[in-house]
Amino acid sequence: MHIDQIALITAITSEISAQHPGVDSEPRYFNAIIKAANIICDEFKKPTVKASNGMGLRAWLASHDTGMSSLYMASVLSGEACSSGFAFPWDPSDLGRCIRLVDAVPEMEGFINKMLSHGPEWTAVVNNWDAWKKLYHAEDGENLYREMKAAYASARPEGEK
Repeated sequence: MHIDQIALITAITSEISAQHPGVDSEPRYFNAIIKAANIICDEFKKPTVKASNGMGLRAWLASHDTGMSSLYMASVLSGEACSSGFAFPWDPSDLGRCIRLVDAVPEMEGFINKMLSHGPEWTAVVNNWDAWKKLYHAEDGENLYREMKAAYASARPEGEK
C-alpha cells in the first residue's frame, strides 16, 4: 500500500499546529515529523504476514498475528522466552490470536491445560476453550465478549471482582 509521504507530513504538521498554535518551526521538530512519516510509509509498504495453520512457532513469531496474551501463551506452552510478561486474552480479538497460535503450532493444543496454573483468567480460558473457539469461529464476538467477561469475573477471588 502506498502512503503519500508529503501529504502525511502536511497532516502531521497541521495537527501539531492545531494542538499547539504558534509552535516554533524548529528544524529538529520537522526532522522528527519526516522521520515519523518515513517510518509509517515504510511499514505500509511491507506485506502483512498472517498466521497460517501448521506454520510452526518460529514462523508464527515472525508473523504480524501476535499479541501480548498469545505471546505469553506461546512462552508457557513452548518453554521459550517469547513474551515480555503476563497477559491474558482481554477480548475476542486477543482470544483469536491465541486460537490462531494453536492453529499455527498444532502440537500446543495438547498442552493448553498448562495455562491452568497461570491465574484465574487463564483458568477461565482453559475451561471454556472449546466453547469460546466455537463462538469465535461463528464470528459471534458480542456473546464471546460477554462470556469472557463473566467467566473472568467469576474466576477471580471475591475481593478482585
